[in-house]
Amino acid sequence: MKLSLPKEQMEFLKSIGIEDREYSQEEIDDVVIDALVGHLMSYGWEKNTNTEYEKTNEIGDMCENIIDAIEEQR
Repeated sequence: MKLSLPKEQMEFLKSIGIEDREYSQEEIDDVVIDALVGHLMSYGWEKNTNTEYEKTNEIGDMCENIIDAIEEQR
């Protein structure tokens, strides 16, 4: 499956090391989704909240939006 995403989302994926190519369903889970979740967990949360993992920042929003878009394409 080729990822069918807007240019901005594809550029974001490239910036975290995800290539624009055909992926099997297993690769989507093991490569693409895992990279997005890892990036979300490392960089996607507001730093000024009292509790950890309470509110996503722009990076977190982008990761979540891409994951949602990929899941809708399945």
